[in-house]
Amino acid sequence: MIGMRSVWIVFDDEETMSVLGVFDTEDEAENYAGELFGIVPQGAKYAEYSVPWRLTDRSTAIII
Repeated sequence: MIGMRSVWIVFDDEETMSVLGVFDTEDEAENYAGELFGIVPQGAKYAEYSVPWRLTDRSTAIII
């Protein structure tokens, strides 16, 4: 898809649905999720998400 890039998000799906990390590759996300084994009660999960390239160009301010 033009103008989109994928990132890998590590998260837990507890009540708060916390984002625990954002990574460039599946391997990085998988490794980090593995490091959280035993720390996150239900285990950390990871999934690929497409985001607009402007959010990944390291120059666009993101205010939440």
